[in-house]
Amino acid sequence: MTTLVSPDLLKVDNFWAWALAQWSDPILAAEMMALQEGHDCVVLELLLMGWLGRQHLAISSAAHGRLVEMAVPWLEGVVIPLRHTRRAWRGIAARASERQKLQSLELKCEYALAELYFRTLELMEPSELGMVGESRVIDNLGIALASAAPPVDVERIRALGALLSK
Repeated sequence: MTTLVSPDLLKVDNFWAWALAQWSDPILAAEMMALQEGHDCVVLELLLMGWLGRQHLAISSAAHGRLVEMAVPWLEGVVIPLRHTRRAWRGIAARASERQKLQSLELKCEYALAELYFRTLELMEPSELGMVGESRVIDNLGIALASAAPPVDVERIRALGALLSK
């Protein structure tokens, strides 16, 4: 049974602080980058799914689809081009300062993406996003990774869930 989500729970700054703290774990960061590079996953989306699960929030597949659909234009038009340019400038000494500025800008764009996610979450019905009695980290990650290509095996999803549940 799901219940209404308190608006106080859906605060982007709470999620953002948690997400930045998670990123400081080198094992988790490496796994997230491997999922991004090998399965075309969105790191911030996976972090969000884990955070929601930690808050005992269950998200439906349809609601996750809405989050993905909303994010595509921002990812394809802003985040990914910045990331590609920053990576292309890696190792070019003459571009070090500009690369640092791009990295800072990329982080600001990721925060803007988090804001987009949260605006979408705030509009969801209890059948799409609701409070449940226990953690839903692995369930939410399973929904997020269901369309990954190539598929992500269940044990890897569980391992990622364990990292995000610490």
